[in-house]
Amino acid sequence: MNNRKMDPRVYRTHQLLRKALIELMEERDFEQITVQDITERATIKRATFYLHFDDKQDFIHKYIRELLEQLKENISLHDEVEDDNFDFVSGAPHPSFVRLFHHIGEHFNVYYALLVRNRLPYFTSGLLEVIHEFVSKGIDLTEPDDRNLTASREVAVKYVESAFLEVIIWWIENQMPYAEEEIAAQLMNLSIRGPYKQVPENSGKKGSGQKCD
Repeated sequence: MNNRKMDPRVYRTHQLLRKALIELMEERDFEQITVQDITERATIKRATFYLHFDDKQDFIHKYIRELLEQLKENISLHDEVEDDNFDFVSGAPHPSFVRLFHHIGEHFNVYYALLVRNRLPYFTSGLLEVIHEFVSKGIDLTEPDDRNLTASREVAVKYVESAFLEVIIWWIENQMPYAEEEIAAQLMNLSIRGPYKQVPENSGKKGSGQKCD
């Protein structure tokens, strides 16, 4: 449900329940948490919980869907205007990259609980779907001609989206060691140029068995 259309009392109840759930997930595995645990931590009656949700699975699935919808909205906001004016080879991160990490940083405790501390499959797969769409569009924009790609478009997208997810997990696990703009710039440069500033001249020659006189 859109928070802007939600009754303020219902919104407050949802926020209290979500805060309680994340706090509990930072302490123990999701499977070990009960509805009773959540409502006690949130100081809300069990009956109130069941007015809004069927069970804890229904609760967390709705929470995750809303979080991922917010992420999609954030990274696609004003994208057409930005794409028309952005120089993808400038070395600067695209605004959507920065917004991606800003969203994660803003909801750090939530992402840590769902993606690192518990690594919930439902959340991980949902996040990967968002990243897949994001990466697919990015590759289409930067290189629409398949002949200029070093691999098939499908393989390229799969490779980059997997790297995106692992970098995000690493960034969260390590308590965001780089600022949002900096990690966004690094990830964008890796996506476009790869890990090398230039291809080494001796690439592939090491260990060839040739001897120098």
